[in-house]
Amino acid sequence: MFNVLISADGTAWETDQLMRMDVNRFKEYSDGTEAKSVSIEKAATLRALEQVPTLLMYERGTEGPNADIVRYGYLRDIKVVPLKELVFRFNEEGRFPRSVVQEFAVRLGIENWEQNRTHWAIKDAGIPRAMLDKLQRSYDVVFSFAGEDRSYVEQAADYLLSKGVKIFYDRYEEASLWGKDLAEHFDFVYRRSGQYCVIFISRHYAEKMWTRHERRSALARALEERQEYILPVRFDDTEVPGIRPTVAYLSASDKSPTELGKVILKKLGREIP
Repeated sequence: MFNVLISADGTAWETDQLMRMDVNRFKEYSDGTEAKSVSIEKAATLRALEQVPTLLMYERGTEGPNADIVRYGYLRDIKVVPLKELVFRFNEEGRFPRSVVQEFAVRLGIENWEQNRTHWAIKDAGIPRAMLDKLQRSYDVVFSFAGEDRSYVEQAADYLLSKGVKIFYDRYEEASLWGKDLAEHFDFVYRRSGQYCVIFISRHYAEKMWTRHERRSALARALEERQEYILPVRFDDTEVPGIRPTVAYLSASDKSPTELGKVILKKLGREIP
């Protein structure tokens, strides 16, 4: 069993706050006995929906920078606002391009016409393993840096990982990166997959081909955002194209890797142990 939620509002799934669905759209296009057992009048059955995977999609033709992105994860804290809405939070684990969902639509039981209406469906089928193999992971923060600065960056990454932060740091990803087209994959990582991108600026960073590619993808995302996305950390005063000198930054010379990690935790809204 899994959930499919589709919205015509191009910003509906672009938040880490409460998400919403009209109660009148609940269980549309649902099928099977498991869906029949779920009721908005029975809180326990709604909690059962938090144990199964969920796909968050947009209606076809919806405008927005992520209109063709499908989020994969789990619903949390589902509640009913009497006679009006279902509200919930979403723990995102990764994303699919819409084309991947379309490829598996028949096996998922998602008809083409379903994608033209806002609704919440409960499907009896499972999400195919072959589809999950194409999942592009989501991260709380992605790191972009030059190899010469790795010692400092790795200590900050290790600290954040120990605190449960989902972080893209290349040494954590060796197996998943193996065999991928890195130009295409890194564009997705730095443009789509992170809540924030921490760029470690140094003279080495300005000289590298791959960091230039990562920075351009991050800048493309920053242009679409209504809030800050790129978080600069400076090792020196090197100017980097696209990063304005007026953008507030942190200095690596003023903070240890652990201290930087604690500031990143605060930015993510996490409690510091």
